[in-house]
Amino acid sequence: MTTSLAVQASDLIVGDQSYSARTVMEAAGVLKDLPYTLEWKQFTAGSPVAEALNVGSLDVGLLGDAPALFMGALGAPIKVIGVSRQNLEGVAIVVAKDSPIKTVADLAGKKVAIWKGSFSQQLMLTALDRAGVPRDAVDYRYLSALDSSHALDGGSVDAIATWDPYVTQQERQGARVIATAKGLIPAQSFIVANERAIKDKRAQISDFLQRLQAARAWSVSSAQNTDTYANAWSALTKADAEVARRWFERSQIVVVPITAQVIAEAQQTIDFFNGAGLTKSYPAGNVFDDSFNAALKSEAAAQVSR
Repeated sequence: MTTSLAVQASDLIVGDQSYSARTVMEAAGVLKDLPYTLEWKQFTAGSPVAEALNVGSLDVGLLGDAPALFMGALGAPIKVIGVSRQNLEGVAIVVAKDSPIKTVADLAGKKVAIWKGSFSQQLMLTALDRAGVPRDAVDYRYLSALDSSHALDGGSVDAIATWDPYVTQQERQGARVIATAKGLIPAQSFIVANERAIKDKRAQISDFLQRLQAARAWSVSSAQNTDTYANAWSALTKADAEVARRWFERSQIVVVPITAQVIAEAQQTIDFFNGAGLTKSYPAGNVFDDSFNAALKSEAAAQVSR
């Protein structure tokens, strides 16, 4: 990690979601001796993170791929500077434990809950396409991840497409997964920076990326570290520590640099949402800045370091 900065120290404002990055970095102890002030802003979804980056109220934000790519289509002054990869089994289509639904093909004529412009919509529609089920053969309810989970509990929908920790919560209640993102959608998460911050705070951003990568590697390097992270996160958010532990065990999040594969997978997501009428098509490479790759270990090296 960078220990001295070539520019005068100043604040770095980072948009996090539900304390995920802040907690893992604090638990890993990587925020000691920061040569700048790190200010966290917490969000509950990716779209407001993208908007805050767009208007410049954040320097760096952590979010799923779709909101960043939607902003890129509008020419927003943002760039993807790093990638968070996760185990794709944590992005899934889930049905209640007593449901007669066994496969995606069984969703024809059923009520399903999805969230537009997210992993949820992309997974559900891609899974239906792969199973040969017409998209209009399903009755959609457009609900947030939390509301979708409640709807499945209450029986007002037959299936939900969601992500962890909601997948883990549902599985603990006996719900069944009938499909995951693996082999269907990229479900990437991005580390995104405002272009002005890239120009004015390059050293701070590089340092932050290194510390975040180190924290993610630490969190999955041992069961003890995973437990420490889960306990810290649950204490801060008042969530179930066992759900957090199982979620973090499965997710195995690693921070990696930008590669040709990352950009190709982003293009897949852009093309999907263009086909769904939610964004225009454009070259995915336009929204990526690989100049921070030197600050990050390669994916293979990051895996080894865990």
